[in-house]
Amino acid sequence: MDLMETLSPPAESEPSRRIDFIIEPSGLATRLDWLVALAGVWIITGLFIDAHQHLFLAVESFFNPWHMTMYSGAVFAALVLCASILGNYRDAGSFWKAIPPGYSLSVVGVAALLVGGALDFAWHSIYGFEHQLDLLLSPPHLFLLSGLFFLVTGPVRSAMRRPNAPNLFEQLPMLIALGLAIEIVQFITQFAFYPEALFRDHPLPQTAFVREQFVLSVFLYYRQALELSIVLWQSLLLSAAVLYLCVRRRLHFGALALLCVLVKLWIGGELSSDWIELLLIVLASVAAGLAGDAIVAYLKPSARRPNAFRLLGFVVPAAYFAAYFLFAVPFGGTWWDASLVFGSIAVSGLVGLCLSQLLLAGAQSTTAPA
Repeated sequence: MDLMETLSPPAESEPSRRIDFIIEPSGLATRLDWLVALAGVWIITGLFIDAHQHLFLAVESFFNPWHMTMYSGAVFAALVLCASILGNYRDAGSFWKAIPPGYSLSVVGVAALLVGGALDFAWHSIYGFEHQLDLLLSPPHLFLLSGLFFLVTGPVRSAMRRPNAPNLFEQLPMLIALGLAIEIVQFITQFAFYPEALFRDHPLPQTAFVREQFVLSVFLYYRQALELSIVLWQSLLLSAAVLYLCVRRRLHFGALALLCVLVKLWIGGELSSDWIELLLIVLASVAAGLAGDAIVAYLKPSARRPNAFRLLGFVVPAAYFAAYFLFAVPFGGTWWDASLVFGSIAVSGLVGLCLSQLLLAGAQSTTAPA
C-alpha cells in the first residue's frame, strides 16, 4: 500500500448514506416578533397617555382607561409568549428550551410587568398619586419600566440571531422594538427631552426688570445650562440607537428615518403643549433619519469603513438639531443666540462622533489577535 492509499479515505461500503443538511435560519421576521412589537406599541401608548394625564391633569384612581390600556397590553404579551412556549414545549422538553430564541428576557420582563402592576396598585393605595416628576422615580414605576424594557426588546434580540432581513418591511419589528426601548429611557429621563428654544419660550428680559436683574441672570444661566444638557443627552440617545443598528445590521433605506421618528414620537406627544412642538420634533427626526439613510446607502458605514461610521455618528444628531432650528423659523424663530444655536448643532455632532469612536474601539478590540 503506497502513501496515497494510506492517506485516502476508505471507499464507501454502503450503497447510500443519509445526509443531514443544515438549513440556515431565514432573515424574515417571525409572527412572534410582530405580535410582541404590537404589544409594545399597545403598552407604550397607554404609558405615555397616562403620564400626560399625571402631568397636566389630576389622576386620583388606579382604575383609569390608560392604566387599563397598559395592563391589557401586558396581558396580551403574556398570552402571546405563553402560546409560543406551549407550541414548542413538546419538542423542547423543558420550559426554558421552549422559549423562542431571543425571548428569554422578554418572559422575565412580562412577568416583572405584571408583578409591578400589583406593586404599583399597593404603592398608590399607601402614598397616593404622583403628578409631576416624582412619577419618574416611583420604585414600582422603575420596576415596571425595567420589565417593559426587557419585554419590548425581544424582537431586537430575535433579529440579531438571524441573517439580515431582505427588505425594510421585514426589519419593521426590530425597528419598532428598538424605538420603543429608547422611548422607555426617554420616559425615565423626560426632564431632559424638549429644548424650549422657540421664541415664545424666551425668559423674561433683564433690561425690562432692572431690580430683578440678578435673579433673572441666575435663572437664565440655569435655563441655558439645562437646555444644553438636553442637547447632549438627546444627541447621545439618538446616535446610540442609530450606531447600534448600523454596526450589527445591513439597513435598508428608510430604516433610520423610521427609527428616529419612533425614538421621539411618544415622548413628543406626551410633553408637547401643541401641534407646533410635536411637528418640529417629527420633522427634525425625519430629516436626521434621512441624512443617516443617505450615508448608509452610499457609504456603507461599518467597523471596516470607520470614517463613514464616524460620519454617520456625527451627522445624525447634528442634522436633528439643525433641522429643528431651521423648521423653527416659520414658527417665530428661536430666542437662542447664534453661538447657542450653531454651537449646540456642533456639540451634538461631536457627541455622536465620540460615541462612534467608542464603538469602533470596542469592535477592533474584539477582533484583535490574542
